[in-house]
Amino acid sequence: MRQDDRTQAPLKKGSGGLLGRIFGRGEHSISPTDSHSAFNNKSALNLGDIQGFILRGYRMPMVRHFLLTVGVPTQARKLLGRFVSGDESAAPQITTAEDWHVGFAPGPGDNPAEAPRRKPDYCLNVGITWPGLIALELRDRVPTLGFKSFGAFIAGAAERAKLIGDTGPSAPHNWVGGFGNDGDHVLVTLHAISSEAMTSYSDRLSALFSEGSAFREIWHTDGMAWMEMKDGKPEFTSKVPFGYTDGISMTTIHGGPERYPQDHQQPCEPWLFVLQDEAENYFVPEPREIGLNGSFAVFKMIETDVVGFENFLQSNKDKIDPELLAAKICGRWRNGVPLALSPETDSPPGGIPLDQLNNYEYVNADGTGDPKGLRCPVGAHMRRINPRGQPVTGQGQPGGSNNTHRLIRRGMPYGPNFDPKQPYDGIERGLLGYFINSSIENQYEFVLSQWVNESEFAGAVRLHPKSKDPMIGTQDPAESIFVIPQANGSPPIKVTGFSTFVTTKAAAYCFLPSITAIKYIAQLG
Repeated sequence: MRQDDRTQAPLKKGSGGLLGRIFGRGEHSISPTDSHSAFNNKSALNLGDIQGFILRGYRMPMVRHFLLTVGVPTQARKLLGRFVSGDESAAPQITTAEDWHVGFAPGPGDNPAEAPRRKPDYCLNVGITWPGLIALELRDRVPTLGFKSFGAFIAGAAERAKLIGDTGPSAPHNWVGGFGNDGDHVLVTLHAISSEAMTSYSDRLSALFSEGSAFREIWHTDGMAWMEMKDGKPEFTSKVPFGYTDGISMTTIHGGPERYPQDHQQPCEPWLFVLQDEAENYFVPEPREIGLNGSFAVFKMIETDVVGFENFLQSNKDKIDPELLAAKICGRWRNGVPLALSPETDSPPGGIPLDQLNNYEYVNADGTGDPKGLRCPVGAHMRRINPRGQPVTGQGQPGGSNNTHRLIRRGMPYGPNFDPKQPYDGIERGLLGYFINSSIENQYEFVLSQWVNESEFAGAVRLHPKSKDPMIGTQDPAESIFVIPQANGSPPIKVTGFSTFVTTKAAAYCFLPSITAIKYIAQLG
């Protein structure tokens, strides 16, 4: 997508590269955790028992997602056990949240100057749907199995699709690859450091899936970070379809293993992303060996209408500069500079250090800030999916926390870079990945249904009754509208008649079991 020379100016030299933000950084003030027991100190996260991508960004440039259906349940359970056996020669091993040192951001107690401890060329993770747990015979073999706080997970993505706006072209009957038909049992996600590693481990996994008819692979697809030329050499970037720099706003977790630059947002409690006894709004699934230290994730494959989006920007150039409109829609300029810090230009004088690009509020505790959206529209995409301290549905106190609805996103583009000079190339582009949370209902579904696709989410700020998220909301061109407030009493700019710019191609509600849980499942015989 178009990204001109102006977009590089606001990032101060010496503040770090873009690749480091592809999948996250972290900053927390905690002590190291003991990762040897699945049921140790409640105040410490058991990193060795938690799947790695729940708490860490891998910073690997490519990914492959395999969708599997269970063949022979005993063989399937046995293979899952091989993935956590500790024997790399028997099978690739599921990546945990323990220190990796290379690729992860330094964590508490780490010395970044030390020699790397280990540099894996792949990371592996597994998610299981409710039909998958049944196909693995857990309900038959574990009488105490219970997910009573997690009705959405049991219902599944297809059953809940209408609730979050997956209708029309995004409806389940249009999904690819067997998603949503009760045969979507297990998702295996392989991140790789190189194409050679991807080929090698993919071939190995495919052979393991079919061994003993454990699983049948019914679909797979790939994602890869986009590349751009820099100093005559191709480099991976953190840009995504629609041309925006991604990975700037990361979810900070108390006790998490990575460090993030400090900002105005309160850190999230770990039970919002890792199933813990201290949780305020759910009971850990039973038995505890299966539930504790697990998580839930919504896998999505989302096609982005990049041509339609660029045409929409240009079609409104008589009302507003196309790049300013793109910034108002998102809440950031396409180079990552937030409107809250620089509403007039993507190149503020003196620049903004990378570690300050996320350090702002929309509405302060005393009501000051940008309550009316003159800098960043209240209905902008970023302000809807993370309202920060703004009073909104589900929070209600100015300057309070909206953390109970936060999500962790682990995603990557699919399809090649988009060239606006050759827009009609017929190639599909989009995003692949997971929205990770402990409560699909209260986090993922709440954000999509209440904040993204409703106009009344912003409390006292009255948006147009047909207003939805202009970037990812489910739109009807006959009534779609995005209102951009103007200062000094000037009438707002209204853009109308736009279609939905994203289409869900696949979705699955997954349980991310702990290492203990996978071993428990494997030992069922």
